[in-house]
Amino acid sequence: MRGRFRRPVVFSGDAVETKPWQPYLPYDAVSCRYNEIGTKGHNRSFFVAHLLEALKRRLGRWFLKPVFRLEMGRIFMLPSEAGGSLTEMQVEALRKEIPGLPGISSVSPGFLVANTPEAIFACVEKHFPALHAAYAAAVAEGERTYAVRVNRMDKRFPLRSAELEVEFARRLLKAYPDLRVDLRHAGLRIEIDIRTERTFISCERIAGAGGLPTGSAGGVLAMLSGGFDSPVACYEMMRRGCNVDFLTFHSSPYTPPATLTKVAGLVRKLNEYQKRGRFVAINLAPFQKAVRDNCDEKYRTVLYRRAMVRLAAAVASYFGDLAVVTGDNLGQVASQTLENLSTIGAATRMMILRPLLTWDKLDILEAAERIGTERLSKEEVPDSCTVFAPKFPATRTTVEELLAEEAKLPLAQLLCECLSKCTLHNALTLAEHPFPEILAAPLES
Repeated sequence: MRGRFRRPVVFSGDAVETKPWQPYLPYDAVSCRYNEIGTKGHNRSFFVAHLLEALKRRLGRWFLKPVFRLEMGRIFMLPSEAGGSLTEMQVEALRKEIPGLPGISSVSPGFLVANTPEAIFACVEKHFPALHAAYAAAVAEGERTYAVRVNRMDKRFPLRSAELEVEFARRLLKAYPDLRVDLRHAGLRIEIDIRTERTFISCERIAGAGGLPTGSAGGVLAMLSGGFDSPVACYEMMRRGCNVDFLTFHSSPYTPPATLTKVAGLVRKLNEYQKRGRFVAINLAPFQKAVRDNCDEKYRTVLYRRAMVRLAAAVASYFGDLAVVTGDNLGQVASQTLENLSTIGAATRMMILRPLLTWDKLDILEAAERIGTERLSKEEVPDSCTVFAPKFPATRTTVEELLAEEAKLPLAQLLCECLSKCTLHNALTLAEHPFPEILAAPLES
């Protein structure tokens, strides 16, 4: 595994993941951890508030009225005001939903107990038999390793971390002689987090996506196609705290309705990771036909892309988004050489963000699989980039060359005609609505 998305979640120097044999235990709380937010200063509460909103949105189907309690470096979630245990379905929901949630480093379902050695020993000894039974059923004798790791934040606690770990080894190894200690790569692992008021005990970690919670960095507009790259670029921007709106291009009647249907599916999947972004489509066919009839064939693709970023800048300005996002990957296709990326970017003053610029293609495919867009991206559906595509596209264009080609066109008129065909789409119902207000947005010449 290449690690860009399956990066280890570190606790006391060790990586921990949910094991396939992990049994259901009647947990009464969830500890939510964050890394990068912890480096923030006086504005940390701003990021934590966005993270809380994301947790509620992502888990709302399974936790109807959860209670959140904030502590230094942690968010504790209780299933309800009245307390009680997490259901097995709720624990499975955590395992399913948390890995893709931006801003979260990891979560652990577990038990909150009093800050006393007696309460900690009682909790572990109560639940360890079920944990050991599931582990023993899955792992052959002689290969069973375990560890108890302690994070002692409250220095008033009477036992030091090492002393508590040694005491657990003394108790558990005597009762379970098939286990041997492995502090670095234990198959069965218990974590004890001693806080200032309570202690949290857990036996699994569910890795999150890391980064920053969506909405904390502002809005961007992504140029979303049906391929593998642009959906992953959208998700990467979400991991950096952006809320993403979506713009796709079609070339009706030269592209089928399935072009928009496919992109709508990608929007639905991506919106699972954020507060719902808006979805806009623009028919680029009028511009493409004019380029076909008036311009040198080899420049078509770059001219299309320059028009796209101009139109995207207009939509972004209307929405109040601060940048345009693309799935460009340096050198992958003819339009993504350094020279062509430069001439395309020169068409607008709007900032263009390219989060996948240096990624390996295998990393992109792996990421698409992880976030759930790979299956949709695999569907063979024509997109607007294939319409009137040149046989031998130019790979090293200059701004002067492209300005000369654009001088052959009624550029502003064509761009306004494309904007007049802009439509707003509901990605859930596939309903389409005219979007004439976009005509009021500024167009850069």
